[in-house]
Amino acid sequence: MMTEGWNPISMEDRFILWAQVRSGTPRMRIDSGGVLRPERWPEGGGIVYLGDVASSFLSALGPHAPPEFIERPGFDEQRWTLAASSSGLQIIIRSESYWGFALLARCYLNRIEIIGERSDVGRLVMDVLASLGHNPWNAAFGWAFKRHTSLSIPEHREEWSGLASSGKEEMDAAINLLEDRLRKLQPVSDTVSKTHVEEARNDIGRARKALLERNLPSAMRAMARAEKELILADPNTRSDIDEIEENDDEIPYVDLTGEE
Repeated sequence: MMTEGWNPISMEDRFILWAQVRSGTPRMRIDSGGVLRPERWPEGGGIVYLGDVASSFLSALGPHAPPEFIERPGFDEQRWTLAASSSGLQIIIRSESYWGFALLARCYLNRIEIIGERSDVGRLVMDVLASLGHNPWNAAFGWAFKRHTSLSIPEHREEWSGLASSGKEEMDAAINLLEDRLRKLQPVSDTVSKTHVEEARNDIGRARKALLERNLPSAMRAMARAEKELILADPNTRSDIDEIEENDDEIPYVDLTGEE
């Protein structure tokens, strides 16, 4: 059964990935309502081992309500299914063993189902790959992983890499747009504009470098800074900002303390 507020999107926007779990941590709690909570949740609750892959996906998802469990763990605290959503993306992660008696974390895999636009899913996957620090398609027990998922290791690599490439292409396109705006602003004469143009150029370079290093958060921060510098470098848009700040300065101060 889906969690409350879950709104499935068309099948064309549904992507499935499989990942090798390498660590069972972090250890967390499930409250009485089936919601994922920190280990030190004051009301207690059942124990669940989230694992490195699921933890990376939830972190990369950005601000979101606490995930809810579709299938709660029983005796096996690393076997479960949870759902979460944020910013147009919906995700279902299932953790289960695929080898032996599941005595070790590497005996587990995660099935990740993501619903959303391909470009958004691509950025999410890019962020996860950067944070994991290893390739999630490299299985600890290759033949068992292939049998359980019905895909070979090269096919898994293609699925992950294809989505990450989609995210990178969109980021590249966004940086290209910033560069186009920068080129149009470069023939400026006033000192203030020149300063902002140079700052924008530096931030665009930082965004390119961060993207090459698969550091999506740093790339997005650099792009946001470049956007601000481009606005300030344009005398037309800068004057709008100056007017807003001037109006703010003209707001009279009212003493509400009652003291004379």
